[in-house]
Amino acid sequence: MKKQALREIFRDRRKLLTDSEVSANSQAIARLFFSYFQVETLRAVHCYLPIRRQKEVDTFPIIYTIQEEYLKTHVVIPRSLPETGEMEHYRWLPDMTLAMNRWGILEPNPVHSLQFTVASIDLVIVPLLAFDKQGHRVGYGKGFYDRFLARCAPKTIKVGICMFEPITQIDDVNAFDIRLDYCITPNRVWKMASNQKILS
Repeated sequence: MKKQALREIFRDRRKLLTDSEVSANSQAIARLFFSYFQVETLRAVHCYLPIRRQKEVDTFPIIYTIQEEYLKTHVVIPRSLPETGEMEHYRWLPDMTLAMNRWGILEPNPVHSLQFTVASIDLVIVPLLAFDKQGHRVGYGKGFYDRFLARCAPKTIKVGICMFEPITQIDDVNAFDIRLDYCITPNRVWKMASNQKILS
């Protein structure tokens, strides 16, 4: 099945989730993340802020746990630049100023935030609607994350998080699509066998 059809199907599936299901699934994904990855060895984890009206996986359980328990690991959050299709990246701070962008996403205020270099990011938590067993993902179609991931260091670990288990195959992947190394669902961590990174 092609990306646009999958985008519509999985958007509709997410809409059917209750708030309590979204919360429970997000907590389960956070537990699996910390049980699988050695966060204390990472300098920086890049993490999106969730669009709650679209029932994305809530990343705040991950952000707050890193903030409270992994003091040597930075959390980095993005800011989208619609005019270029790129993203800027800023260090998460508990008292930082956030503002809502045109898509309803909370973002850092660049005037009052500390910018972070892409080269220093060790792991990226990637938003998505669906993924396949080869590590390809269906996002929202704007390409922000593919452009960002293409700029990351080769050793940067790319971890999708998803409410649903993988489909067999996405039919219209292209050369610009950046594959995931792992994807976490509420039930398990999926490793993409031909695309693995070694965790130190």
